[in-house]
Amino acid sequence: MPDTALTAAERFFFGMMLYSFLGWVYESILESFRQKKPINRGFLNGPYLPIYGLGSMMDVTLLGGIENPVLLFTTSSILTCTLEFMASVIMEKIFNLKWWDYTDFKFNIAGKSINVGKFNIQGRVCLAGAVAFGTLSILLVYFIHPLTVRLEDAIPPMYFHIACIVMLIVVILDLTITLCGFIGFNDKLGQLSNALEKARSNMAGIKDNIDSRVAGSAAYEKITGIYAHFAENLSSQQVRLINSFPQLRSIKYAKLTDELRNALKIRKRNKRKEKK
Repeated sequence: MPDTALTAAERFFFGMMLYSFLGWVYESILESFRQKKPINRGFLNGPYLPIYGLGSMMDVTLLGGIENPVLLFTTSSILTCTLEFMASVIMEKIFNLKWWDYTDFKFNIAGKSINVGKFNIQGRVCLAGAVAFGTLSILLVYFIHPLTVRLEDAIPPMYFHIACIVMLIVVILDLTITLCGFIGFNDKLGQLSNALEKARSNMAGIKDNIDSRVAGSAAYEKITGIYAHFAENLSSQQVRLINSFPQLRSIKYAKLTDELRNALKIRKRNKRKEKK
């Protein structure tokens, strides 16, 4: 396939989508292992994580000529962690949400809880992630990407063009659906906060959280009812993203985000019981 300006862009996009898929596989397996249940990781609905795809293509484009593996490991770790840090800041500014936090990023291994995110910068990037990204970058540049280039060369140009167009349309539609479905999440948390405030004013001593120690009390029933109502009114995209990002927190309503997640778990358990 001759390299023109168009096909160069297509090669970049094709590689980005392939590595976005591999990144989704990596993240989903990692998070599923950490939570001990299947997790469909990612901001978008499809099986791809664009940040992995973009980072991978930046690696092969900017660092692909580095022959020294130690130098490649170091520079790629810095590059990918910088990209992750910037993505965290940008997404936080856009949505007023903190999507991930490595400050208390734990794995339970052999009955022991290990905090792999102990060494981190503002919870946005951590040392363990840098080591993982550096190692994966070596595999990518030296082994995986050459195979990708062979795959691209083996695809007839017309099919290659069509595949890129289809993938681009799918990603644009996915992004549109995700944003339209998730928009207003902070507004709903604000409504939840107002409902709890109103409940507090009507019932002395009521707490915001779903506290099992007061189960059966009027306060408990009132609080669980408020959370259940708002959990039922979340869009499918909002529920999916809460489940996909266990450390998702609203900047303004961090506590409510956690309690709403608990309400979703309770709702899920109740639905399972009803089916039985």
